[in-house]
This record gives sequence, C-alpha cells and structure tokens, in this order.
Amino acid sequence: MAYVNMLQKVLFIMSALLWGTHVYAAPTVTGTKQEPVQIKLEQFKVGNDNGKETLVVAKDAKPGEIIEYRATYKNVSNGSVRNLVATLPVPKGTEYQAKTANPVSGVEASIDNITFAAVPLMDSTKKQEISPKLYRALRWKVSTLKANEAIVVTARVKVSQE
Repeated sequence: MAYVNMLQKVLFIMSALLWGTHVYAAPTVTGTKQEPVQIKLEQFKVGNDNGKETLVVAKDAKPGEIIEYRATYKNVSNGSVRNLVATLPVPKGTEYQAKTANPVSGVEASIDNITFAAVPLMDSTKKQEISPKLYRALRWKVSTLKANEAIVVTARVKVSQE
C-alpha cells in the first residue's frame, strides 16, 4: 500500500510540473483562452514476457521496478507554437535509467531543475560524467510545433530501493 501511495504522490508531482511547462510555449496566435499546448502524461511498468518487453499501465510500483514515463505535447491551436520546451521530471524516489530518453536527439538533463545541459552531464570541476541516477529532469527544445502536431517524449526510471 505504501508503494501505491508513493506512486500516486509521484504522479501528482509530475502532473503539476508538466502542466507548468506549457508556459514556455510562445504561440503565434493570440486571443484564445484555451492553452495552445495540451500535455498528457502516461506511466507504464516495463516488464518481460518470455523474453519480449511489455508495457503495462502503472497503477503501482515497487522498489526495483522500471517505469516508463511518456509525455505527449499536442498543439491544439490553429497556428504554430514556437520555442516549446518539453520537460519530463525525474521524481524523487526514482533514478533515471541512462540512454532511455527519447527522442535521443537534443535531450538535455538537469540535476537541480534549473541548469540544463546536453546528455551526458559532465562535472566541470572533476572532468567526469555525472551519474544519470542524479538527474532530476530531462527536456527537449522544440523550435516549432505546427497546428495539430504532437511530440512524444519518454524516459525510464527505476523506483529506488530506499
């Protein structure tokens, strides 16, 4: 039951963070009260069925399980949206799994939700790669999202053992 509560809290936090990301979109149309970009967040438990990967809607999660987060950003306006920043938080209690961000091209990460840089993140003082387990958010910059067009961003996290 504690795991269900933890997942519900994680999903609530992620939803709140994702809804905040649409403010970065600069629509080319004005005068509408509806937000130009709608965001849909889904989460799937990654499993294995006789050697074949499966994705099942995640209603709960236990330590050690892998969850795939999928955020769909859809332009529901009649015009293009420019400078969209599609962001996918990595909630506390989870660890980003290296090289699972998709699309691969242009993905940036952050360990503090403020400063982002290209993946893999590098520690400038130690001149070494920062562990992906420390990533707290991923983002993709979309220069133009045309009317009725969508972008889907995904990443996988492991529910922490702690």
